[in-house]
Amino acid sequence: MKKILPWVSLGLAIGLTGCASQPNTLYHWGNYPQQVYLGFNQPEKASPAKQISVLEADVEKARAKNQAIPPGLYAHLGLLYSNSDTQKAAQYFELEKQSYPEASVLMNRLLAQLKAN
Repeated sequence: MKKILPWVSLGLAIGLTGCASQPNTLYHWGNYPQQVYLGFNQPEKASPAKQISVLEADVEKARAKNQAIPPGLYAHLGLLYSNSDTQKAAQYFELEKQSYPEASVLMNRLLAQLKAN
């Protein structure tokens, strides 16, 4: 009996931790961290057009679930659009500025650069 009790306890502990649910996060991260990683480390796997489609789909999923967009995602989309569609880039920079006021200085500089070009 004494030899079985530790094994039963271990089995119960493993079984119960396997049933634990994932903690809720503050933001809907989606594929954002992966896209940033690929963009810097394996750019051949993450073209700007592909990143835009993946990240915009993540934004829609977050809105559908009423979850917050993580800091930097709108700015990242703005930078991706800055070479092709400056209007959309400006919209995303403004969204980043509205969502995260602490990013206002950087977003204002990026908006000024867009207008200068």
